[in-house]
Amino acid sequence: MADVIITYETLFDILRKEKSRQELQQLPPDFYGQVVAYVRKKRGEMDAAGGVAAPGAQKPLIQYRNVQKILRELYERRERKIVEMALNRARTESNIVDAAPLLAEEKRLYHEAATLLVDCKQALLEPALNGEAPAGVVVPVLPAEQQVELPVAAEMSGGESEGLTPEAVATRESCAVKFVVAVPKFLGLKGEIHGPFEVGSRAELPGKIAAVLLKKKRVEVA
Repeated sequence: MADVIITYETLFDILRKEKSRQELQQLPPDFYGQVVAYVRKKRGEMDAAGGVAAPGAQKPLIQYRNVQKILRELYERRERKIVEMALNRARTESNIVDAAPLLAEEKRLYHEAATLLVDCKQALLEPALNGEAPAGVVVPVLPAEQQVELPVAAEMSGGESEGLTPEAVATRESCAVKFVVAVPKFLGLKGEIHGPFEVGSRAELPGKIAAVLLKKKRVEVA
């Protein structure tokens, strides 16, 4: 964008364009530097007129307040567009978003917002889509799941494999087991998903879960 001199009229025109366009408009790289210089000038005009209460300071005061309103609305409109850009970046997971119109001062907002949105998506949505519990999420056992019975196996030896009783296995933090019948997937003690397991599959399970499966003769201690 060609260099512009910041005045009340140019600020008003910049806001008008930002309001009328869906995309972020290009601003001069030193926009905020020029804005600060202009605001200081307006404040100096008020002081030179004798302060806010002086009759001659009313016009500079009105202009000063109008400039503040314009800058605030311009910032908020650009902020909204930048957040929308970050949201599109997180949703598409690509760099197709044109970040060229961003001022250097705005790039931090865009990159940090996009990073946060991507991180939240990966931590919350993607595990949930795979039936995994996101960090800190408590998964209740639904009534229908509570009623699902594991397949009834034929009577088999091995429930006391290696002399370990289900009660003894339950006291362990974990236990290596071998499945002697096929078992569909099921919820663990903390809502995590185990299985499904085929006959002959081996797994390291929490002691309490291994004890239940051992008692039901679904597994034997590996």
